[in-house]
Amino acid sequence: MAEQLRRERLRREMIDEIIAVARLLLEKDGPSAISVRAIARQVGVSAPAIYRYFPSVDALMSALNESVLSELCAAVESGRDQSGGMARAFRGWALDHPASFRLALGLNCHHAAGRTSMTRLLSLSVPPGSMLCWATLCGLVLLELAGDPADLPEDIGPLYDCIELPGR
Repeated sequence: MAEQLRRERLRREMIDEIIAVARLLLEKDGPSAISVRAIARQVGVSAPAIYRYFPSVDALMSALNESVLSELCAAVESGRDQSGGMARAFRGWALDHPASFRLALGLNCHHAAGRTSMTRLLSLSVPPGSMLCWATLCGLVLLELAGDPADLPEDIGPLYDCIELPGR
């Protein structure tokens, strides 16, 4: 029994490490940098060993997306008790993790991710008004990430204060 628990713990630790390395590659060099070979090199195992933990690259990307979404939702939830806090927390997280944000929205050719993220984000507030709020937030953040800073208002932050996400 103890040996089985130890194996399960080690397996979970390896899965967590694989996802963490994939996330580092994503943030450092973008989604094209994520490969089984690159992850294996960073983790210190052979490329085929990764398939003991994830049956395919799609399964690995789904696990990475789930990890990213959980972190994003936790960040947004942390701002729930302040007026405009959820919107500011969303913006802060997205600007700190631009590649992960794009992955969560399905903008890196992982389209199921976008559907999943909207479902998860909507669960943080009450529809129907929340869909418009989340879409506005995503649009503003994407403008900040992709736009030329010279084309944006000097302090775009107050725009986020205008977006009040309905609470539960």
